[in-house]
Amino acid sequence: MSIAINASTPDLCSDLPDLLYPSDSELAGPPIPTHAATFEHSGVAVAPQNSPVPKFRVFRILGKGGFAKAMLAQSIEPNRLFCLKVFQKDQLKKIEEVILDELAAYKRVGSSMPCPARNFLMGLELSFQTKTDICFAMDLMMGDLSKYMIDRPSYCCERALRWTSKIALGIRALHDIGIIHRDIKAENILIDIRENVRIADYGLCYIDKYRWPLDRQRAYTASAVGTTCCMAPEVLRNIINIGSKEYGTPVDWWSLGCVVYQLVSKNHRARFASSIAAILLIPSFQALFYKKDDILDYASWCSSGDRISRQHPIFEDFPPGIAKLLSGLLNPNLSTRYGFPEVVRHRSFMRSCGKSEFSDAHSRAREREALPNLLPDIQHHQKTAEVWHCLAPWERLRVPNVDWVKPTFFSFS
Repeated sequence: MSIAINASTPDLCSDLPDLLYPSDSELAGPPIPTHAATFEHSGVAVAPQNSPVPKFRVFRILGKGGFAKAMLAQSIEPNRLFCLKVFQKDQLKKIEEVILDELAAYKRVGSSMPCPARNFLMGLELSFQTKTDICFAMDLMMGDLSKYMIDRPSYCCERALRWTSKIALGIRALHDIGIIHRDIKAENILIDIRENVRIADYGLCYIDKYRWPLDRQRAYTASAVGTTCCMAPEVLRNIINIGSKEYGTPVDWWSLGCVVYQLVSKNHRARFASSIAAILLIPSFQALFYKKDDILDYASWCSSGDRISRQHPIFEDFPPGIAKLLSGLLNPNLSTRYGFPEVVRHRSFMRSCGKSEFSDAHSRAREREALPNLLPDIQHHQKTAEVWHCLAPWERLRVPNVDWVKPTFFSFS
């Protein structure tokens, strides 16, 4: 479960507007975004520059999270399947910073210089709103990594290092455009129709005001946000003493270590004593840490003077290369914790052909066979589907500054 402590932090983009309802003076003629579609009260579509109007058939709920729910949908023009991430407007005061942060991150990802690693990041096609909801439309995926680990455990173990290399490339791509994800976990790693991974859910991101690469040695924020089981020690300490220590990009590499542990731990039972899975000796992809005390105890053990050069016992049953990779990523010492340079050169990623998983990662990902038959079925829901329209810009319940369309959205029609 994601948590957000001390939500009113200064690390949001300074130029982001507040999500406030427009005043009466704004209702007469609010500005219409360049690519936004609007609707007459009669339901007749009016789109700028003769663009088709995005409308969606919405079929069913795919899942629910702490801030939003995911809906299976199909755009009418262009005809594509989508996942709608739906935020309720009646929860706006609680989640406005999450919405603004996520939308700002999607816009930055979408507007940055093209780079192959961006294909391992989830992108936004458009955002729109109804009377009751704010919706983000994204590519429909086959599921998240946590679901795959339950449904296809052996498959996940076999592909662990291939997927890890793609996640690492995605993390590096975010850091290169001034974003720290801060909530890397299995539930936020999605699988596409070619069974490649994409990092998703930018609601808890730190977004630097500059778009250039973040400095690995620099601290940027002290916000205590994320999911407990994947939080780095330097973030957790800010829960105990709010704002006591700033941190930077290494927090994402610690979280990657937690995900890698889950991916490779199918047959390993060793856990911390406080874990229910440990007490019951339950194997199969359980998280390494469950409570903040587990992480702090681990960090304390690793930092003891006579143990700094030793490997924690929880990694003893793994092959030496994997154990070293995990120890490097899950290193409490920020100055020696693995980052992208150490991960990309790690011997564990060498394939049998003698090349690294990082070599030609993007081209090999694109060459994988698409498996659209594994996407959710909509045939049985056609008769019960609702059609969702954009809210007219003059209506009182309209929230400004959240409507956006990716410039290439209509090129798929």
